[in-house]
Amino acid sequence: MKLTVFGGTGGTGRQIVRQALDAGHEVTAAVRDAARLPPDLREQIAIVETNSADDTAVKAAIAGRDAVISAIGTRDLKHPTRVCADTAGLLTAAIRSSGHHGPRLVLASNSAMAPGPGDDPLTRFFVKPVVLAPLLRHMIEDMHQAEQIVRASGVPWTIVRAGRLTDRESKGGYRRGVDRNVLGGFQITRADFATAMLDAAADPGCAGHVVSVGN
Repeated sequence: MKLTVFGGTGGTGRQIVRQALDAGHEVTAAVRDAARLPPDLREQIAIVETNSADDTAVKAAIAGRDAVISAIGTRDLKHPTRVCADTAGLLTAAIRSSGHHGPRLVLASNSAMAPGPGDDPLTRFFVKPVVLAPLLRHMIEDMHQAEQIVRASGVPWTIVRAGRLTDRESKGGYRRGVDRNVLGGFQITRADFATAMLDAAADPGCAGHVVSVGN
């Protein structure tokens, strides 16, 4: 596949870029600062330096791609943010402008925002709405808005939700649910989440669906 990865300098984004290269995909990384990419990756990929206001560079980065993967997120849980929502708006607008055969957008999101089928009763009715919702409220609101933007955009999309991301070694696999949560899916390694994102991008059956993943 021809892929463009937004957020390629982050912990998950670097995993996506590296795994995509290992799988033989053609990779473009759209980043704010190319120097933050490991030197070995910079030598093997195309790089577009851009920011959330540079729609011209974004359009160039996604032109002719099969999929666009957004690994954009925030580590700041204390303050309101729109980083995910603004990125979703920019990417969906760019994909719309590319015509009827534009790439599919694969958006990273968080399962804490969505108590529902697949969760055990304690998680569904207490842990997510009572414990996690207040604790992660700024991140959850941002990701909720991003998901709404993507769903309403009219572009091909897949949303991949995960619990807490860890920097541990890959477990060698992951569990997933389509349009439902993963029982006990409280966390997943970044390496396995990256694999799940790439799997979703490669699977046309995931278009228009939410894929929840966990170790």
